[in-house]
Amino acid sequence: MNNTKKLFRDFDLAFIDTETTGRGPHHELTEIAVVRVSGFNFSVLEEWEAKIKPKHLELADPESLQISHYNDKDWINALDEETALKTFLQKTEKTILAGHNLTFDWFYIHKALGAYNLQPTFWYKSIDTFSLAWQKLRNDSNIRYVSLTELAAYFGIVPKKLHSALDDARTTYKVFMKLIEL
Repeated sequence: MNNTKKLFRDFDLAFIDTETTGRGPHHELTEIAVVRVSGFNFSVLEEWEAKIKPKHLELADPESLQISHYNDKDWINALDEETALKTFLQKTEKTILAGHNLTFDWFYIHKALGAYNLQPTFWYKSIDTFSLAWQKLRNDSNIRYVSLTELAAYFGIVPKKLHSALDDARTTYKVFMKLIEL
């Protein structure tokens, strides 16, 4: 993607989250979500999520599957990874990715994109609410771990379903909005 002529303020933000079959390099995506917001006024423009059928469920960490609510019934109509990624690239075109502990999501997204020779449509720059929270709240004794769950509680945000990609992306967006108000 050629972004050399666009200014950073010209990009929308795409709050993203993923769920995976574990935390190792051999693990796979099981969910991916985007909450796209205007880079101008931060209003929500679009939300999207997809469940993804893992190819190697036998390699999954059972605890990770439990945490992310994976089950055969809810994933019966899940997309194959390549189809989900192509839609993800459409939804994140000309955006700056934002997330909480974004490095985790970034790793699995880029690994999956590489497997299908797909190129990012989003800018290579990103925003991480973990870093923002560390900077804004590091001296607040009420904050201990800077996890998304802890930050949501601190700001009075009640997630509907923790470790669901769309709900975590929504929660990250709401935490971001609270952080920039500080």
